[in-house]
Amino acid sequence: MKIALICGKCGKVHTDDDEGYSLIIDFRQQQISFICQNKNCKFDNIFSFIDWQKKSNSSPLPKMRIL
Repeated sequence: MKIALICGKCGKVHTDDDEGYSLIIDFRQQQISFICQNKNCKFDNIFSFIDWQKKSNSSPLPKMRIL
């Protein structure tokens, strides 16, 4: 299995062949974090499950119907 992390700011693709990158899954703060290793970027890519849950509750998927 190959894992690729793509920076949300600069778009650089980091693969598991690269050295020095880390993916942090924080269950306490309910977020996933990845810091871009591009020398000109260093952007902290954060995906927050709390924000995602709030958005999904405010605009839920439509109800499914069987025809």
